Amino acid sequence: MQSIQFLGASGIVTGSSYLVTTNDAQKFLIDCGMFQGGDEITRLNTLPLTFRPQDLAAVFLTHAHLDHSGRLPLLTKNGYRGKVYMTEATAKLIEVLLLDSAKIAKEDKYETLLYDEADIALLLEHVEYVTYDTPYRFGSLEAVFHDAGHILGSASIELREKQGQSIIFSGDLGNTPEDMIRPTEYFTDADIVVMESTYGDENHTAEDPSQVLKEEIQAVEADKSVLLIPAFSLERTQELLHRINHLKRQGAIKPTTQVFMDSPMAIRATEIFREFDNLYNQELTEDTKDGDPFSFPGLVVTDSTDKSKAILTAPTPKVIIAGSGMMSGGRILHHLANYIADPTTRILVVGYQSEETLGRAILEGKKAVKIYHEMFQVRAHVRDLKSMSSHADKTKLLAWFAQIKGASELFLTHGDEEKREALKKIIAAAYPDLHVSLPARGQAVSLRTS
Repeated sequence: MQSIQFLGASGIVTGSSYLVTTNDAQKFLIDCGMFQGGDEITRLNTLPLTFRPQDLAAVFLTHAHLDHSGRLPLLTKNGYRGKVYMTEATAKLIEVLLLDSAKIAKEDKYETLLYDEADIALLLEHVEYVTYDTPYRFGSLEAVFHDAGHILGSASIELREKQGQSIIFSGDLGNTPEDMIRPTEYFTDADIVVMESTYGDENHTAEDPSQVLKEEIQAVEADKSVLLIPAFSLERTQELLHRINHLKRQGAIKPTTQVFMDSPMAIRATEIFREFDNLYNQELTEDTKDGDPFSFPGLVVTDSTDKSKAILTAPTPKVIIAGSGMMSGGRILHHLANYIADPTTRILVVGYQSEETLGRAILEGKKAVKIYHEMFQVRAHVRDLKSMSSHADKTKLLAWFAQIKGASELFLTHGDEEKREALKKIIAAAYPDLHVSLPARGQAVSLRTS
């Protein structure tokens, strides 16, 4: 390999994108993610691409989350006519996520429109499905997608060049064993590794997510109050439904307690989950024998704006699962505005909250927060459920990397600066001969050829 350029997710968690140039001057792009967070970070999305899409030999996508896929339409919009390779499940999911992203951007008068539905349709014409553990040849380069165990269809990508080096891009690694999908696959060898560092030196708590869910739902049942769960529409919402399904079957919570799935995108993502039962883990596969693992008595699917608004007048107790997961947009904002000042309200945070997001502010204990340009007092009870993360923690990141033999270079990306600095110290101490780098956004690194 000649070089690798880090186009995003360097010192921050979002905007993953890497440009690889091979020894024979072919260029390959891995991911083209959206920058998400505060205004300063999201403005990066409006900057021009720093490469010519027409020069790319191929594009590879690790998974559907917008911080990895959200700027893909800019490639075909700006002249790319090659293929974009991803698993079939990822392809189905990005259509949902990208269309939702374009819709939100169109409705937000403060946001620059990056692309529209026509641009997304053009991108989808260039999608090519791949299957796990199958080599794909691109001239001197071979690419293999392995199951990352992060979300449905997610992959780590291995690139091997004839008479050259091998590079592994971890993508986002799963919190194996996960509740619904198959475990993360390991690699045996590589020269260079690009690894995510979302949780850095932090380990997830050992608490049982189902136990926490039971306690929170039982609390609102006792108080006849409201439980708000801001959840990512993809994977997290489906896991919540699956766990609540079990709690209802066990009689741990009341069958009459209504649970509102209030996210059009989550509704569509759940339908895609049902379509790809071949990617379920053994437990979820067994659950399908007893019926739909994502449905139960009391579930209300609010597939229209009117139904969403009607939640306000629905009797308590009630549970509201709504996007977005970081409380940076979506229907959860309406529910927060209605309920956050009520001390009987409970908020259960079930995912990572990036810096400068409303979710991070609420987690940090801010007494008042801005929602829709208006300040609201935070009187609700807030609980952070870290063990439900779909990202590998410190122990699992180290275990994944330990299986890779022969690596001489490790690049840590996709993590806040403090987190990846801490992880670098741990890895450098354990592997004194390994060169561990923290690349900056836009940095191009020359690679030694073998």
